[in-house]
Amino acid sequence: MSAAIDNEVLDAFLVEAGELLDTLGDQLIALEADPHDAETLNSVFRAFHTVKGGAGFLAVRPMVELCHHAEDLLNEARNRRCELHPSHIDSLLKVLDALLAMMQALRDENEVQPAPPELMRQLQTRSPEADSAQPATSVSVVAPPATAKTDAAPGDEIEAAFVAMLEGANDAPASSDAISDDEFERLLDELHGGGQAPGAEPAGGKDAIDDSEFETLLDNIYGKGGAPGMDHGGGIASAPTANTETASPASAATTRPASPATETPAGARAARDAAEPHKHRADTTVRVDTDRIDALVNATGELVLVRNRLANLTARGASSEMERAVNNLDRVAGDLQAAVLRMRMDPVGRLFQRFPRIVRDLARQLGKQVVLEQRGEDTHLDRTLVESLADPLIHLLRNSVDHGIEDPDVRERAGKPRQGTVTLSAGQEGERVVIGIGDDGRGMDPGVLRRKAIEKQLLTAEQAERLTTPECLALIFRPGFSTRTEISDISGRGVGMDVVKTSVAALGGTIDIESTPGAGTIIRIGIPLTLAIMRVLMVRVADRQLALPLANVTEVFELDPAQLQWLDGRVVVAHRGRPLPLSDLAAWAGVEADADRNAHVVVVHVGHRQLGFVATEVFGREEVMVKPLGAHLQDLSGIAGATITGDGRIALVLDLQALAESPLPPPMRARA
Repeated sequence: MSAAIDNEVLDAFLVEAGELLDTLGDQLIALEADPHDAETLNSVFRAFHTVKGGAGFLAVRPMVELCHHAEDLLNEARNRRCELHPSHIDSLLKVLDALLAMMQALRDENEVQPAPPELMRQLQTRSPEADSAQPATSVSVVAPPATAKTDAAPGDEIEAAFVAMLEGANDAPASSDAISDDEFERLLDELHGGGQAPGAEPAGGKDAIDDSEFETLLDNIYGKGGAPGMDHGGGIASAPTANTETASPASAATTRPASPATETPAGARAARDAAEPHKHRADTTVRVDTDRIDALVNATGELVLVRNRLANLTARGASSEMERAVNNLDRVAGDLQAAVLRMRMDPVGRLFQRFPRIVRDLARQLGKQVVLEQRGEDTHLDRTLVESLADPLIHLLRNSVDHGIEDPDVRERAGKPRQGTVTLSAGQEGERVVIGIGDDGRGMDPGVLRRKAIEKQLLTAEQAERLTTPECLALIFRPGFSTRTEISDISGRGVGMDVVKTSVAALGGTIDIESTPGAGTIIRIGIPLTLAIMRVLMVRVADRQLALPLANVTEVFELDPAQLQWLDGRVVVAHRGRPLPLSDLAAWAGVEADADRNAHVVVVHVGHRQLGFVATEVFGREEVMVKPLGAHLQDLSGIAGATITGDGRIALVLDLQALAESPLPPPMRARA
């Protein structure tokens, strides 16, 4: 096998195995909640078995051995000789961590290190309740090393079929020959006679089938073309595209344990015949390198700028035919933009699936009983934002378990269930995605937060007294703020929530908190759907045009100079019954504001704070593509980039988070 094919096989294995391991954490948590769920148990077993098969072909012995030991433990549970306990799930989760580390070593082209011997011993430990009537029996068959050839023994052809699927043949168009896992296992039973999977020694020693019989069975299932990925001559079939929705290696080319026969071969053939109308279904998905998608997004952004320019020119006067052409371009560009942005979208479920493990481990460490409920996993978000949200959400979930959920005895005395609930939800509201992290714990007391802020000298007593309830709750985002009196490995150092605020604000997001003492807390994060093409509010200060991210803008109103006041060293204006801090964009830009006209205030929400930016004039909304500044300007505070406006001028796109953190000049009229 050539080096190029070796690399392709390795890359395909890392993708296929990575997808299996991504979902394995959730499955193990579910298995801990219901150890007798046969479907989940079989899914977990098949995941380890499939990863082992691919690792065996690639001769990654440490991965093969680790998966083999995990299979032994799971097979004990499948055969009801062992009941899985939390300690077993602990071990299996450690196996998952070790496999992920091994896969990272493969990606980095480093040597794969064996799993710790202690972990191997833990996987061999039987629970006290286990039935010791029969010894453990492994049904797994270790795949041959990478030197095996496709023209060798029939058993090696099975491995060749698996490799072909890793190379992409398993992603070929679905055909009428595809059958489900259950049909595959029933056919094995009918030929094999029930009991063990092919290749394993049954209790009676007489039901095993040899490689030739197993090959014949695969031919019956997949037709004369052989196993999936094999051409008519027994070689490896190529597939230029990938379709992640078709059968995975776990559904055909790996060895399986049998289940009781419930259907005849004729019934299985009928099931295959029923799928005949879908035989010629074309591929519906294709794997594309993300760099290509980013290049397409950039090109679409340039097209948006050209569209804006043409729309501005035709607004100044053009023929009806020109207007129709520009309107048509606007529609086509809008459709293309929407389609390209959808390509960048990922479901937040890919992010959420890592959190049940975190909540479960933390709850066990703290001696608490916690269940994590997830909603809205199919909500889509720009893939760059999905990854950026990981750390903030981890901080918030840890806080919910550590600070929010009470100990079981405390909850019971308060009339609550001993088990607390943490809820992680996502949903789209307009052009924003809102992610909520809630718990039914102790909640937050505004009075306690005020006292802690005074004790830590973050506020004076007079300042703390003026805080509203939402402002009190927002104190948890202050650097150095903590309500814990003792420092532990998890909390008490006053770090974490300020990082959350900074990270969310850097994404153009907002944070809101609601809490009821004794009932629980919910924190909502709102972020834009994408940062690739940004909707902005265009404003003017003197002769400068500035763009403010529209996702942060809540409203605009005309400034009445008579309402300006000084409060705690800042200029504020009374707005909706609350003081709104103001900052002058003209003074920040170093230009003189127009003195002969009233200014406007753009109210923005940055993180958990509301601020007012004073501008000379507000133009309206535009869709723009943000361009990075050159090397000499990229470190300027308060500027996120630049864009081309509809009239061909350059406008600076403001970094609202940086502006909110810096002491901006007050409005000119207030200084006077």
